[in-house]
Amino acid sequence: MRTIKHPLSGALYDLTDTGTVLVQKDGATGEFTSEGRYITGAIKQCDPHICVWIAGRQVPSNPRAGAQSLIDDKGNT
Repeated sequence: MRTIKHPLSGALYDLTDTGTVLVQKDGATGEFTSEGRYITGAIKQCDPHICVWIAGRQVPSNPRAGAQSLIDDKGNT
């Protein structure tokens, strides 16, 4: 799993096997979409930017391949 510790709150953001984000802090948890929308749990708010970083679309490190991955089969972005 990918894990990021929030620099201000100290909450842990983990990517689950299903592609959602699990936020943990002080024994409480909450589950969110990759855009930061609440799904379930005691924690009802999160940092949507960290959710995107951890669970959003991953672009390859090769700049040319990265640009190509943003274009679909029909040439649309």
